[in-house]
Amino acid sequence: MAGRILLLILGFLVCAAPAPGEGDRKGPPAPPKAKDPKEDPAFRESVQQAIDKGVKWLLARQDGSGRFPGYSDARGDIYPLGMHALATLTILKGGCPVDGPEVTKALRALESLYGTNRNALYTYEVGLALMVLDAKVTTVPKGKPEPKKLPKPLARDLELATELSNWIQKQQRPEGLWRYPDGGIDLSNTQYAALGLWSAHRLGVDVNKGVVRRMLEGTLERQQPTGPRVSFYDDPKAFLAAGAERRSTTTIRARGWRYLPEEEVTLADGTTRKIVYPYSGSMTSAGVAILAIGRDILGKGDSWLGTKDTLVRTAMWEGLAWIQNNWELRDNPGQAGNWPFYWIYGLERCARLSGVEYVGLHDWYHEGSIRLIDDQREDGSWPKTHRMKPKGDQNVRWWSDQVDTCFAILFLTQSTPEIKTPPPAITGG
Repeated sequence: MAGRILLLILGFLVCAAPAPGEGDRKGPPAPPKAKDPKEDPAFRESVQQAIDKGVKWLLARQDGSGRFPGYSDARGDIYPLGMHALATLTILKGGCPVDGPEVTKALRALESLYGTNRNALYTYEVGLALMVLDAKVTTVPKGKPEPKKLPKPLARDLELATELSNWIQKQQRPEGLWRYPDGGIDLSNTQYAALGLWSAHRLGVDVNKGVVRRMLEGTLERQQPTGPRVSFYDDPKAFLAAGAERRSTTTIRARGWRYLPEEEVTLADGTTRKIVYPYSGSMTSAGVAILAIGRDILGKGDSWLGTKDTLVRTAMWEGLAWIQNNWELRDNPGQAGNWPFYWIYGLERCARLSGVEYVGLHDWYHEGSIRLIDDQREDGSWPKTHRMKPKGDQNVRWWSDQVDTCFAILFLTQSTPEIKTPPPAITGG
């Protein structure tokens, strides 16, 4: 009997002992560490060279007044404010100093274009203009340390940001989303409305939280109803354990988003066609970004978010699982031939807003940078069709080497501000 009691005591002590690596016991040696490929000096130099060449190409398109060209077709100049704002944002993020001549002239031209077009605004344009005002204050010049405290926006910039933010909020549709502003709703315009409102919020402009809650609800409602259950790899530092087995901690549904279910469009030849939109990388990254932005604007103390946050976070990670499951960087996954550069910039945005260095096992920044550097043209621009034959649909006329060059540079510069407290990973479900 005494012997049996002794065995039980010994067994208890063995079970209660700390796991390898815990307490005073030494665990087995850690697997060898591999270097982060993004820290390779040659890689970093090639990225910077690509950025500098791209910015130089863009600046060559800026006219004497500081303006960048817009789209043009039979109707004349299209989206002049939006095209200019996108290029201005890009040169700011690409390293041009905010007080330098190129940015100074571009900002002056932005105000002038707004004054000229204020009665015929579009959601994309207003969202981008707000992003420029945000970047003017928050972008740290190349080679300088991050300041402890960012400067306050100028009074006239704050006034303009308030006016633009109010315009966006008034354009919200009953479904909680946005359009151009007319003609229903879509997720792409909604993404730029969200980005604009977030920029206004970051500048200190008051954003109506009811607008943000409706935006989150509308985005959640339009996520893919179901999807395949996939192993979701959420190792944030996959490169640290070279050759080690990388395992998922959970399986979750891979659920994406799409531009909108379907619509009738008018083609360049005047005929109409019904388009059924697929779930795609560009729109799934938009859905994840909208949810991340909404969470950040509402903040931890919001009562609605307090009851819905698990739902919002799960939707975000299921969107990332969709991207992982449909990984493709040389085209827009799910919608081949459409907006590949818009997609890759969307990937940068949703990954940084989600606080992930890896999407699954994919080092999104390293892989995306290699792809962009490989495709950059000698003159510093990126090709508007990305080696793809036109599909004959209405989007062909919108392809632009200036737009795609901006998207490429905004990816390479990791231009999207990070959220200080990104959503924690989902560990079950």
